[in-house]
Formats: sequence, C-alpha cells, structure tokens
Amino acid sequence: MHVNGSGGSFVENDYELAPEVAWQLGLQVCREMNVDVETQDDAGMLLNGSLLTREKTFLFGKPKRKEIVFAVQPAEGGCTVIVDIHKKRIEVYSLKPQNKETDQFVALFEEKAQAYLDRRICPHCKAALPKNAAFCPFCGAKV
Repeated sequence: MHVNGSGGSFVENDYELAPEVAWQLGLQVCREMNVDVETQDDAGMLLNGSLLTREKTFLFGKPKRKEIVFAVQPAEGGCTVIVDIHKKRIEVYSLKPQNKETDQFVALFEEKAQAYLDRRICPHCKAALPKNAAFCPFCGAKV
C-alpha cells in the first residue's frame, strides 16, 4: 500500500524475508539516509526518528526536517515493512508530491533485499550460499 498525503507519505509492503533480516536491512537504509534516531526498539522492530529533506524553507532556504517511523511486522511467509515519513505538522494542501523520501527508502531497501536473496548467507558461518541450498555446503548448517 502506498499513500501520498499532505505533508508526507506512507508505504506498507510485504517481503519474503525473515523479519530480523528485514529489520537489519532497514536499519542499514536508515544509516544511509542519515536518519537521526530518537527511539529504537530492536525487540519490537520499531524505529522513530527524523531526517533532513531536499526541500527548503520558504524564508531562509534551510533544509526541512521530516519525521520517520520504520517498522517490521512478522507475516505469513515473511514480513511486512512499514515506512511513514511526514512533516511535523499536517498540511491542508501541498502542490508538490510528498513521497520522495519514502520512494528513496523503498528503493534502497528493495535493492538490499534483492542482493540478500540473490546471495543467501549461511546463518552459522556467514558464507554465501547457492540460491536453492537447503544446507550450507561449507559448514553443513540447515538454512
């Protein structure tokens, strides 16, 4: 689900990834996007923070800051990744699309998820695995 509203946007996508893997990939994306983390609940897989945007304030031309909520929820066959990026105050209307940051987050996340899926990693020895391996050919661990 993609919702582009006044002052922000919301994305909810399902992935065939273990929730813990999606959480770690999302944290990597947050670091790459220079998210200032306010609260991070690793057990609940929930992060609240803020980030600077490319938008500028009208009077002084300073970068605008938006709030971000990133969450991962277990789902059948994988997980649901939720990203909500919005301005601190809701706008009644906006002439510009407000989904640049969520689109960037999703693009980075999906790039990392695909890389992870293409080169599966052994949970025991961290070796790269063939795509359809049920057991690690290096250490014998079940994948």
